[in-house]
Amino acid sequence: MNFSESFKQAFDSLRSNKLRSILTMLGIIMGVFSVITIVAVGNAAQNYINSEFQKLGANTIQIMYRSMTVNPNELLTMDDMETIKKVAPEIKNIATSIQRTGTLRMDTENKNAIVYGVTSQYKNFDPKDMDTGRYITDFDVSARSRVVIVSDKFALKYFKKTDILGKIIAFKSPWGSTTNLKVVGVTKSGSGLFEGLIDLENYATTIYMPISTLQEIYYNDKTIDSINVSVENKNQINTLSKKIIKALEMKHQTKDKYFAQSSDTIQGAFNTITNVLSGILLVIALITLVVGGIGIVNILLVSVTERIREIGIRKALGARRRDIVFQFIMESIIMTGFSGLLGILLGVIAGAAISSYLKIPRVVNLSIIILAFLGSVALGLIFGVYPAKKAADLDPIESLRYE
Repeated sequence: MNFSESFKQAFDSLRSNKLRSILTMLGIIMGVFSVITIVAVGNAAQNYINSEFQKLGANTIQIMYRSMTVNPNELLTMDDMETIKKVAPEIKNIATSIQRTGTLRMDTENKNAIVYGVTSQYKNFDPKDMDTGRYITDFDVSARSRVVIVSDKFALKYFKKTDILGKIIAFKSPWGSTTNLKVVGVTKSGSGLFEGLIDLENYATTIYMPISTLQEIYYNDKTIDSINVSVENKNQINTLSKKIIKALEMKHQTKDKYFAQSSDTIQGAFNTITNVLSGILLVIALITLVVGGIGIVNILLVSVTERIREIGIRKALGARRRDIVFQFIMESIIMTGFSGLLGILLGVIAGAAISSYLKIPRVVNLSIIILAFLGSVALGLIFGVYPAKKAADLDPIESLRYE
């Protein structure tokens, strides 16, 4: 029996039991679908994270506290930025920020807010495209200007337009003091991973103002949360980090209270988390594939029992042992092969849909698609061997007597 005859006979056998064949194939379809979807979304998320870090640049360092329990004289201040500029003149950009909370009031409406007090160069470390207006300037910081930057979504929500330059927003601190702020800039909202996952309307809005203004609002609190530094040459990061930490320790007369973290380290941590989560989900998907394969073994064994007399007749008419083996393996491969193709198709569609929902660029990994298809065919070969061998080992005389 040649290949085409075996294929036709196997296909006819599966077609005669359509419902059973479809139900058996579902396990493989869902397994392949899960694998393709997980890999597609995982790769898309990782590419998005990498692209976001590329916007920041690979040559950035963030100076932070090792723990939240530090003495008052160990807290970082704006003066520390001047110290860093003196000991490390090779730096390209330097910026700092503080984060606080409060409430915004627009006419009769209130909105909780996360407030970032920033310096002018902070935009180099947290890039924001401006819809209208400008970013915080050095003059704003030195003059403690009562200005604020909001997002386009905030502007549309409360002012019905994005060009709201000059509008006055009242900012109320947690203990009740109110400061009127003039809008000087409106940023374009990001289209990233987290904005697709959560409804931002139910969360505090994010605004930016000069760091000196926010410090004054909070009773002239001079401390800062961290210091960001960038350099031209990536090879300078380690040496520069040690130099900055040593200078800060000497200035504050302390030891082991600060540490420097490069953007590469942060990016690596994000990628590790993404890979671990994708790996866990992938293992679950592979288990689904194995369960589907076991289902195929079960159905083929049932098929062998149902066709004992047919096998006996074929053997009596001269069918060789290998012909019987080939037919049953072919049935198994057809089921897993078609299941793999359908699972791949559904997985690609689902991966593209999820990426679109999360507003991240979709990724189609051709090598994974080919591997998934070959894997599904290999499953058919592996799980079809035992039923095929059992069918081929049937005694022709006993098979003809089987009722």
